[in-house]
Amino acid sequence: MDPAAILDHQFVTAAYIVTWTLQLGYLAWLGLKWRAEKRAAARRTHHAR
Repeated sequence: MDPAAILDHQFVTAAYIVTWTLQLGYLAWLGLKWRAEKRAAARRTHHAR
């Protein structure tokens, strides 16, 4: 393989890794926000009784 092909493959692999890391991080952040909202809603309904 020539060096340009190897370098191109490394950049593509790095781009995929960065993209998946960002997407999974955002999904985790959404999950944490959803859990916090769920807890806050439960707290509000509990205090309303």
